[in-house]
Amino acid sequence: MDKRGVIIPSNLCPLCKKSVENVQNVFISCEIAQKVWDKCDRWIRISYIRQQTIVHHFQNFHLLGFNRNINIVWKGVWVAIVWEIWKHRNRIVFNNGVVDDLEIFTLAQLKAWSWAKFRWQRMNYSVSD
Repeated sequence: MDKRGVIIPSNLCPLCKKSVENVQNVFISCEIAQKVWDKCDRWIRISYIRQQTIVHHFQNFHLLGFNRNINIVWKGVWVAIVWEIWKHRNRIVFNNGVVDDLEIFTLAQLKAWSWAKFRWQRMNYSVSD
């Protein structure tokens, strides 16, 4: 039951409450996940064709013409976004959390930057860079 007293079938995505919950939906095609990926596109200033399977989505998260280290960071961004979507989904399911795509993206952005900063300690980029 949501905060308005509406009973939500347990098989619906807790983020969008519109589609059946499965891996593809929660992490890629759910409208909330789409908003998070859109924020990522604007942050990085690129656009790409989004794949509809989780495996292909990850495999396509590769920047042509960039070196290995840049692509490791880029894959880290993907992992951070998926991880934060999952944590946010669990907060909604188990703690009556509220859907917030900006929060998901901001936490993923900070996590990805933190991972990159830890890996390359001499990195001189801010989160916004």
